[in-house]
Amino acid sequence: MLTEIYIKNFTIIDELHLEFQEGMHVLTGETGAGKSITIDAMELALGKRASTDVIRKGNDRAEIAVLFDITNIPLAKTFLQQNDIDNENECMVRRILHKDGRSKSYINGSPATLQTLRELSEMLMDIHGQHEFQTLTQAHKQRQLLDDFAQHGELTQQIQRLYNNWHTLQADVDHLDQVNQNASSRIEFLTYQIQELDELNVTVEDIQAVDKEHKQLSNADQLLQNCQTAIEALDHHDMPSVLSLLITAHQATQSIAAFDPKLLAAAELLNGASIQSEEALNELNQFLDQTDLNPERLNWLEQKLSKIYDLSRKHHIKPEELPELHQSMQAELGQLENKDELLAKLQAQIQKIEKEYYRVANQLSDGRKKAAKKLNALISDNMQHLGMPGGVFEIQFDTQQELSAHGLEKIIFMVSANPGYPPAPLNKIASGGELSRISLAIQVITAEYSNTPTLIFDEVDVGIGGATAEIVGKLLQQLSKKTQTLCITHLAQVAAKAHHHYQVTKTTEHNSTAVKIALLNRAQRIQEIARMTGGIKITAQTLAHAEEMLS
Repeated sequence: MLTEIYIKNFTIIDELHLEFQEGMHVLTGETGAGKSITIDAMELALGKRASTDVIRKGNDRAEIAVLFDITNIPLAKTFLQQNDIDNENECMVRRILHKDGRSKSYINGSPATLQTLRELSEMLMDIHGQHEFQTLTQAHKQRQLLDDFAQHGELTQQIQRLYNNWHTLQADVDHLDQVNQNASSRIEFLTYQIQELDELNVTVEDIQAVDKEHKQLSNADQLLQNCQTAIEALDHHDMPSVLSLLITAHQATQSIAAFDPKLLAAAELLNGASIQSEEALNELNQFLDQTDLNPERLNWLEQKLSKIYDLSRKHHIKPEELPELHQSMQAELGQLENKDELLAKLQAQIQKIEKEYYRVANQLSDGRKKAAKKLNALISDNMQHLGMPGGVFEIQFDTQQELSAHGLEKIIFMVSANPGYPPAPLNKIASGGELSRISLAIQVITAEYSNTPTLIFDEVDVGIGGATAEIVGKLLQQLSKKTQTLCITHLAQVAAKAHHHYQVTKTTEHNSTAVKIALLNRAQRIQEIARMTGGIKITAQTLAHAEEMLS
């Protein structure tokens, strides 16, 4: 439900803040006073494209903020949660327009695209009138209204799920059919590639081990030479070695440490050094004994590595990725060799789903046709009471054989606003005023089943008056019991039925024009309705008539 709107520096509005409640709201005022500006502002806030012309003269930017209570709008709650912009039971939509053409939009303080705003707007409100924001002319909205009226929620969900499953399986079949066209050559290719990888027969661990051993054997000469040099330095029999010198130094230091205890630490360090040197010597000798130059082994390793790197270059992958490639090729080959079996299995699944789809779709079609007959009669009757004598509403079904996510037929709202004219699509036959009244007729009938919490009617009284105007007012009042409504009107018969009445006035001071909107109390409403029904001079009789209309 719409609760607040804030507008600043928009067209001829300096600054405006309005609050809304449940029920029926009307905006009245002289022609040109700026009644539709509020709706224009809400359209922009909810994603309509804008130009810099809407920014009030002398200002660099315009700002519009609209607040909604979404406590009873689960679709909007889910949408906001999915986009990580939920704020419990409130939804604040804000739009800022800059003079240089830039535009910024926010939902609950988070930046949002115009597309996101438009998607959200369909869950929050619907605007009916002489403008492009009319959603009732859209095919998906017409289908939704009919299904909501018929209470087809469960059936439409089943159709959606069945279609999605069918579409996925059909995509798999199409893929297999495409593969089958080149299956023979692909099988031959995979068989050869797999044979090469079979002969290589390595794991990631094998590749790493071969590379490590190859590096060791490739540098074996250098390793052995350096190792021998270290051994000779530590323990050479023909000349003083590190180990013998350390032992000699330790013995000398140890002998004199008896005379001066301060030398004991030095003696211990020398002893430790000699022990470590002896251990190092043992390790080097052990490595030397275990290391053997094996040209044949080195040659085998080089050939193995050469195959590994050749295959990795051939397939444009890293050497360690070869085992994974091997597995994937084997899996693909197995699939190709069993393609006929897999294809038959998929086709059987598709046939099963298609059978169930047509069963549910036919059930949905029957329900739609039954609901359409009832809806046709109810809406036609309402149209005739709304200043369109002989008006006819008719739901047309364009049956199609191809599966879709919404059933087996396209749904088209057809109307004839004048006697003698055959029904034609809603968006092609009705004038702006007629379209608004037809929308009203439809919304009154379907309101109980509609998910739209706020409906706005822009001058639904165009071209009518008298008793028809009163009927329009009563219908709006009736509608407002289930759905919040906002109506711009020039007719007192409509304004008198509202629960909340706003007066729009335009003032000019110092070459500057401004719009003001004020919520009227009962006394002020009587004055405004008297103005709407009276002439130049408001008389006591006019006031009495206005008061009677409000009673």
